[in-house]
Amino acid sequence: MKKLLATIAVGILVSGPVMSVVSCTKNDNWNNIPVDPPVLSVEVTGFVGVDFKTIDPQNNKQTIPELFQQLEQLFQGAKWNFDQLIKNYKFNNQSKPIDKIDLYRNGQYELNFSDGTNLNTIKINKTVKTSNHLDDKVKSIDLGQITDARPKTILIAAIFNNMQLISELDKFGEYFIGPQTSEIWNRQIEQIDKIMIEPDQTGATLISGKDHWSEDNNPRTDYYGSVKVSFSVVPPEPPIVKEDLGQMKLTTNLGKLPKVNILQVMMMFISVNFVSQLNRLSALLNDLYLEINPDNKGGTITAYDKSEYYTGSVNISFS
Repeated sequence: MKKLLATIAVGILVSGPVMSVVSCTKNDNWNNIPVDPPVLSVEVTGFVGVDFKTIDPQNNKQTIPELFQQLEQLFQGAKWNFDQLIKNYKFNNQSKPIDKIDLYRNGQYELNFSDGTNLNTIKINKTVKTSNHLDDKVKSIDLGQITDARPKTILIAAIFNNMQLISELDKFGEYFIGPQTSEIWNRQIEQIDKIMIEPDQTGATLISGKDHWSEDNNPRTDYYGSVKVSFSVVPPEPPIVKEDLGQMKLTTNLGKLPKVNILQVMMMFISVNFVSQLNRLSALLNDLYLEINPDNKGGTITAYDKSEYYTGSVNISFS
């Protein structure tokens, strides 16, 4: 799906090693180049009898609250009570009150614990990259020019401007629009509760309705917090004559899909047929309705009867 949507965005994401070259003249001394000391994941002083070898702050699957639970278990039976230790946290090098810090947000954390002396201390450095806060997901908030301010248009613009969301295409779409059923997706959606569109159509706020994250939330389906995006609406001129899907020379065999649902099928259909017509992306997403066959091996795409761009229908196949 990554390559698919990157193709739609007219660019292929290529990640690879980036090398930095430091040049030295013959008068330079390599020993004089300043080098920051390495940041250790765990630094422990004292706390004799407590084994911290199993602590792995680099485990991205473990949240900080889960790390605290592990530490609490390690202190069971020891002379210290973990809950009574003095705690001091830093987030992105800024000290914050414990009750004001959101330990689920993306960023660099320095977690300090002590018994009130310098004899028994723990410092843990951990990087969090798994936040489900909308402000961490939608980092690029200027969406540029879009053709209209309908929810589907805003969401796809947010994805194209924040390419890491491609891997969450289904989650992102379902969270805001709803389950991928024809009853929910095959209709004209002008507004939804989770997207507050500015009256002058210069921006919108994506709202989760949840201010806090907890271990009870499901990272596969949930977000929290909110984020405000900006854009400018520049409507295109519709064609004089609508294009008939049944008469267009379209690729209708979409091949093997990673998953069979409305978003995956429509994104593949768009990528193989309309790469050169991205200015019509809003019309393609909003005005074409997909009915998937019961056997999940094909379906029919039908144009919304009041679409200014398309008419008719076309049968497609996939596996």
